[in-house]
Amino acid sequence: MRGPKHPPLLILACTIAILIKFAVHENEQISERVIEAPVTYQHPPGSHLMSYDQVETVKVGVRGQSNQIATLSVFTVEVKVRLSEDHTGSTVVALEADDIVFRTPGDFEVLSIEPNRFTIQVEPRLEMTVPVRAEPFGEPAAGAQVGSPQVRPSWAEISGPQSIVRNVSQLIAKVSLDGHARTFEEWIPVTSPNPLVQVQPGRVLVIVPMQEPSLSIDLENTGASQETPPSP
Repeated sequence: MRGPKHPPLLILACTIAILIKFAVHENEQISERVIEAPVTYQHPPGSHLMSYDQVETVKVGVRGQSNQIATLSVFTVEVKVRLSEDHTGSTVVALEADDIVFRTPGDFEVLSIEPNRFTIQVEPRLEMTVPVRAEPFGEPAAGAQVGSPQVRPSWAEISGPQSIVRNVSQLIAKVSLDGHARTFEEWIPVTSPNPLVQVQPGRVLVIVPMQEPSLSIDLENTGASQETPPSP
């Protein structure tokens, strides 16, 4: 009885078939995973979300095929909180499965969201025009006199949460006098009173008038005076 003509090829074909079957079986397996997903907030243009109490990430439990679950990460899963125009003040956020966005192909089932309920603070957005004042600091060159600084422009637009913006009466541009003896000008950043407050323009031109010290000689104290020589 004669054996098969090409036993090595038959063995190779069987091996490939087994590997394919094993891969398909692995891909069809169902697994679960918990992903720490970033939270993004969509709020109306006329409102401002207070960042001190907002939730930045939540843990999302997901079920799906093993090969698809393996592709999930903080870059492919996102939680979107959509706020309507009537959401101002203290607002309760209740997350559901529809709020989870998957940015990778797959059939995923959301099992859990933690936390799925929390409170945020949404305030109306306020814009104001306030004056900008230069505030010199440091030590000028010895004896130099400092005049009143000029600021151009002398105003700036600020915007942010109403409770913070309405309490801002002016902005400060701090300018260093170190080593200066003559009038100088410099572009200086305008200090925001709060990280949530935006300032435009962010820099102003500060002109600082300086007067150099005048040199005076006291002949009496220095002994520079000379006696009149006697007549011959």
